[in-house]
Amino acid sequence: MNLISLLGCVSVCLLVGQTEAQGGCSHTVVRRDITSLSAQEWSRMASVIQRMKNDGWFEYYANIHNREFGNIHGNDNFFPWHRRFLRDFEEVGQRYDSNFAVPFWDELRDSRNPAGSAVLTPRLIGGNGFGSCVRDGLQSGWSMGFPSRHCLVRSFDSGNQMQSWYSPEYIFSIMQRYNDMHQFREHIEYSLHGSVHLGMGGDMSTYWSANDFAFWLHHANLDRLWDQWQSWGHGSTMDGRNQNGNAVTLGSSMPHYGEPVSSTMRLGSGRMCFQYAGGSGRRSKQAMSLVTQPLRDAAGEADAGLHALPERMRKKWFPLLAGNAHATGAPMNGTRSIQSVSRASGKPLPYPGSLTDMWVTMHGFDRKAVERVMAEARQFVDEMNGAKYLSPY
Repeated sequence: MNLISLLGCVSVCLLVGQTEAQGGCSHTVVRRDITSLSAQEWSRMASVIQRMKNDGWFEYYANIHNREFGNIHGNDNFFPWHRRFLRDFEEVGQRYDSNFAVPFWDELRDSRNPAGSAVLTPRLIGGNGFGSCVRDGLQSGWSMGFPSRHCLVRSFDSGNQMQSWYSPEYIFSIMQRYNDMHQFREHIEYSLHGSVHLGMGGDMSTYWSANDFAFWLHHANLDRLWDQWQSWGHGSTMDGRNQNGNAVTLGSSMPHYGEPVSSTMRLGSGRMCFQYAGGSGRRSKQAMSLVTQPLRDAAGEADAGLHALPERMRKKWFPLLAGNAHATGAPMNGTRSIQSVSRASGKPLPYPGSLTDMWVTMHGFDRKAVERVMAEARQFVDEMNGAKYLSPY
């Protein structure tokens, strides 16, 4: 597809989207964990993605992300802008298949050993590059057009392995401890967001990271976590500053789109015609299954282990669990007791990888803020392991 045709399609999509935004959602899709898709469902999705690539859409979105990079990172446009960007990509996919929905990668479940994830197998998106170029999975042999012609590159940050990402327990702690957008955004962007991009390397560690479908899976998961946090009484929470230091409010205009932040705040409404699988029915703030989908009985085991922590640690790291009756030793999860879960299964938490100087400079992050978040994450690991907490993840 040539540039004139592509721009024409963009205009049509914008008109359709404006009409839908004015009239509400006529069709709401459900974003699911990518590993839950059947072979037939994944084949159908892969066909849409290949057609989007053939028609130049990956170049288009990589270009936008590159151009707006400084406006959408290191400030509080981060969550609403990426939600709008994801929805833009999804709407284009729905031109090829009306049921197309961007899946999410439950990265927290894979945080201990990311390179061993089922997502990174040939059946799904493929793994590390061979000679840097991706040679298996969804984007095997792809030649990318932005910023110049090159193979899609992945280069894991530890050879054929990756440093550990941030644990489900730590992200659950962030979600409980911070009630304003600025601190919530800062702690997610400087932890899980960066560690996944850096761990994957290659195109994912550049301004044009949207070349890699892993980008869309990753940001769908971050958006899912934001949606869950919003459901805890933060549905209209928007504060902090933009790239120019000006206040970000619900009425602020988003870079590139020119639409108000408020237009992204509620799923299933306006233009945000999607929901997350399992999200709407699990609103208790005390369940680990909110942040990561259960692997066997892992979420229940983690819940029991967290409730077994000393009260002072629950007050500090998990304030919504403080004073909970389960901490007294009552049986959890059927027949398993707290003591057996917290002492006899799982492993100590690993230290997550840190943001590199290159990454901090590239994003224009506040170095002191990054150092503060990373120090807090290390302290969390030290105190959890000191309390003999054993993670089932």
